[in-house]
Amino acid sequence: MIRLAILDEILRAFLRHVTLLVFVVFVGVIASLVFALSLPRTYETMAVIQIEQPDIETASSTATANGQILQQLQIIEQRVMARENLQGIIDEFDLFDDLPSMTPNKKITALREAASVSQISDPALAWRPDVIPTALSITVALGNPDLAAAVANELVDNVVDQNRARREMRARETMAFFEGEEERIGAAIREYESQIADFRQKNSASLGTGITAQREELRTLRDAELVVSREILELNSGQRANSTVFANRVSRLEEQRNLLRARIDQVEVVIAAAPELERQLTGFERELRQLTDQYQAITRGRAEAEMRLMLQETERSESFFILERAVAPDEPVSPNRKKIALAGCILAMMVGVGLVYLMELRNPVIRTEAQLERVLGLRAVAVIPNVQVKRERLLSRMIWVTGVFVAVLIAMAIVVVISSS
Repeated sequence: MIRLAILDEILRAFLRHVTLLVFVVFVGVIASLVFALSLPRTYETMAVIQIEQPDIETASSTATANGQILQQLQIIEQRVMARENLQGIIDEFDLFDDLPSMTPNKKITALREAASVSQISDPALAWRPDVIPTALSITVALGNPDLAAAVANELVDNVVDQNRARREMRARETMAFFEGEEERIGAAIREYESQIADFRQKNSASLGTGITAQREELRTLRDAELVVSREILELNSGQRANSTVFANRVSRLEEQRNLLRARIDQVEVVIAAAPELERQLTGFERELRQLTDQYQAITRGRAEAEMRLMLQETERSESFFILERAVAPDEPVSPNRKKIALAGCILAMMVGVGLVYLMELRNPVIRTEAQLERVLGLRAVAVIPNVQVKRERLLSRMIWVTGVFVAVLIAMAIVVVISSS
């Protein structure tokens, strides 16, 4: 009984302040509906670019393809989201022109927040840092669905164009580099070959077969010197050593021996210079071998660059293809107007109930027999009923009709918001 009495008192309290309650709830619901409807809608759309691996693998792509593709993707993403590219998109589609207070920097920042480029990889290989993504997704969220789709497709075209242009530029730059290096090292090789040929020609006597001939000549000259020295010794030790004929003979033999010794000295100088000349020749040949190795490496690189350029021209290398273009979304992703309107209605009701409670606290009057008995512990001897006049009954009915009318309006407004969301 006590609980029923308390509920009855609460109900009577709300009835006493029904005008305030209806007014607060009505204003709160209308304000929440207006606020929910005034929030700008955001439409999100997405486009997908498929990444296809090269049909023909080059020598270097076997070892470093993953790293090259990942680096290329990062560079493309950075170029697509660069200030100059975004400014061009803003100017092309007149983005954010309805917000004249936005500066160019704020527009670029807003577009960067509205657009994003993300990689799509196999979830089973997500733990690998070098896994190659299979696709790129480009997401754009704007207030206009058609504009969001147009911007997303423009970014897709930019990614594809950036990829194609970058691969062509890299292939041609690599080709030009290897061609220049091949010409430079080829010229250096020809110069070294000419220097080695001149060096061999100038020092042919001390190099290779020439030094062997010099040693043979030195041995022959020393044998001849020994023979001449013996003849001179024999003539000087003979009985006719003082005769003019023998003196002339000895003089000619000594001249011959002097010539042999001079030639021997020359040959010895040539033989003595042979080690230093061999060392210099070895240095020249070592430099030539290094240049030759570099030339061979550059020739292989040039052949690979030619292969890449040919694959690029025939579109047989890794390529980006538009798998799915962005379409204008039918429904916005935010804000959720239903939840906002419902939360506003609940808040308005809570505020109305709170105001009713405050009004009751300001006027703590005992109005019923049950309240008197519960609060003071006294039983009422007699209860004088409250007799309403015709005017009061009419006012009470008007209040109830107004409350019902307001409730119907609130219900209709909620239905409109739900249907429009």
